[in-house]
Amino acid sequence: MTIFSKKQIEVKQMIDTYLDKVDSCIRQFRDSMMRFLVNGCTREFIWDVEKAHKFESEADDLRRKIQMTLYGKALLPDSRGDLLLLLEFYDRIPSAAEDALFLTRILCLDIPNDLLEDLEKLVEINVEAYRLVRECMNTLFENPHETLYQTRGVDAKESESDRLERSIVERVFKSDMATGKMMLLKELVDTIGEISNRAENTADRISIVAIKRQI
Repeated sequence: MTIFSKKQIEVKQMIDTYLDKVDSCIRQFRDSMMRFLVNGCTREFIWDVEKAHKFESEADDLRRKIQMTLYGKALLPDSRGDLLLLLEFYDRIPSAAEDALFLTRILCLDIPNDLLEDLEKLVEINVEAYRLVRECMNTLFENPHETLYQTRGVDAKESESDRLERSIVERVFKSDMATGKMMLLKELVDTIGEISNRAENTADRISIVAIKRQI
């Protein structure tokens, strides 16, 4: 059973538009990072970062519009609060993606060749964590009873990201690169991994909403 009534279809449509905009931001993050890892800090990469920022900003504007709309709709106070808090958690994911791109742009690090494959994998894992939490959102709105099974996949991806992050950082600090560069690379790895951390936090919040819908 959907958590929206027929009278609340406008809210659902606004949320769908918001989610699509976040999708665009995450796709841009993925494409931009892959461009950077292949070609370095090119002018095209810098343009890509601006595109991601535009998507994130538009998504944030939509979230605020949804927030204002929810207060004027016939939603019960607890349902309204659940949705507002859930969207607040969800919005932290594109913010993390934008942060990672911004840091990549300002650092413009020369990534050692032996780390490129693992960094590409790290990006893909974190994008996959987002994709899974996006599926959880879809299920929550259409069939909350199935949501709890799906959130486990997000947790698994976050753990996979953590393991790879630790492996990359360990290799970095065992290398002969300058200490300053080591620290900057660690910061970049941590920032990319924050996407799956926030996806996991959002999945936990989705689980809470789903459980409340079943009580």
